[in-house]
Amino acid sequence: MWSSQEEEQAVEEEKARDTAATERKKSIGHKIMAVLEVIIVRHVIYTLIAMGLLLFMYGTLDPEPFPLEASYIVGSLWFVIPALMIFGLRRKPSNYGITTEKAPESIDLAFSAFPYFLLTFAGYVTLMIGGWSYLEPLGALLMTGIFLLSTFLVARLISTKYNAFDEMKLPKEKHRNNVVVLIILLMFPILLAVALDSLSVAVLHTVIWQFIFSGFGEEIFFRGYIQSRLNQVFGRPYEWKSIQFGLGLFITAALFAISHMFSIAGFLIGDFTVDWWYGTFTFVGGILFGLLREKTGSIVASGTLHGLEAAGEGIAAVFG
Repeated sequence: MWSSQEEEQAVEEEKARDTAATERKKSIGHKIMAVLEVIIVRHVIYTLIAMGLLLFMYGTLDPEPFPLEASYIVGSLWFVIPALMIFGLRRKPSNYGITTEKAPESIDLAFSAFPYFLLTFAGYVTLMIGGWSYLEPLGALLMTGIFLLSTFLVARLISTKYNAFDEMKLPKEKHRNNVVVLIILLMFPILLAVALDSLSVAVLHTVIWQFIFSGFGEEIFFRGYIQSRLNQVFGRPYEWKSIQFGLGLFITAALFAISHMFSIAGFLIGDFTVDWWYGTFTFVGGILFGLLREKTGSIVASGTLHGLEAAGEGIAAVFG
């Protein structure tokens, strides 16, 4: 026979097991709700608002030719929707990577990573020379390999030079020099076009779009809002090269890749094209940018590195 003390202990253990089971179910529910939230925001709300804007302004979802200003109006949703989900719901911006704290150090990290990121530009040049496309298996696999190499090199850089990132304090002169170099890189395609007497709206549009909208816009949406929201429920239990991360990193990278593979708006107007191979290297790219966001705690480093694609694509626009 059990004593009263043993019975009480058994009851307490049973309660503890019930509580743990309830917490697990609650945790699973929170994870499912968070994943559904970011999917709906990205692929439903974003799509419906974008379609509504196009219909309101042009009376069609597929204006021909596609107006230049429409790119910026729709592209502004990369900023507007995260703002609504963060500020509108009174969430703390810094928890979503929207902060300028450690911005000088983050920009410095982006510049240190840039030489490795340049490998991806070399990949694009190789594709052009070989007459291949990154939408086809060979070209996509080549780019995936290059993005993987770039990611490993950047991670190694972080583990050696930026291991103690939170304690780093970049000298003001070094930060000023970084900003000057950033401006020079962004201006180079424009100045080159002027020197070659080939300055066009296309060149200006490429530089502005790639740096502001594709660079910082996508980073605020994906690595800022989506990845941070998922981190809240999945946590960051893993560590690699001094970078803590969780499943949110990979889910966000997958959503980033899917966004490059197809458009739901396109489906609704009868365009069922899915660029499967486009998702391979953009997934790896999403992991690279996501690791920068995790290490620095903001989207400044990932936004800067992603935005520096403007230099390479701007030069391509000059000769294209």
